[in-house]
Amino acid sequence: MFGNIMEMMGKLQAVQGNFEELKNRLESESFTETSSDGTISITMSELATIKDIKIASGLLADKEQLEDTLVVTLNKALEKVKKNAMEEAKKTAKDSLPAIPGLNF
Repeated sequence: MFGNIMEMMGKLQAVQGNFEELKNRLESESFTETSSDGTISITMSELATIKDIKIASGLLADKEQLEDTLVVTLNKALEKVKKNAMEEAKKTAKDSLPAIPGLNF
């Protein structure tokens, strides 16, 4: 009985370590999302930390357009982050946890 508990605890610690590695990897990886008109590009980590924003010089005169373009471009980038993070978490869980009936990844 205690052997099974100790084995399970060891597996849980391994899973925790795998998720910590995933977190560190996603924070170190980045991508750039560019607005559809090419005037703004945003670089962020795969965990949604904004690393850089570049704005075309012509946009500085039009505050409302700049604000709108930033919102749209940031939301596109965040959608990518969410999708990728969920896929990576599912993969990590599937690779780390034993097969549990009824638990599908």
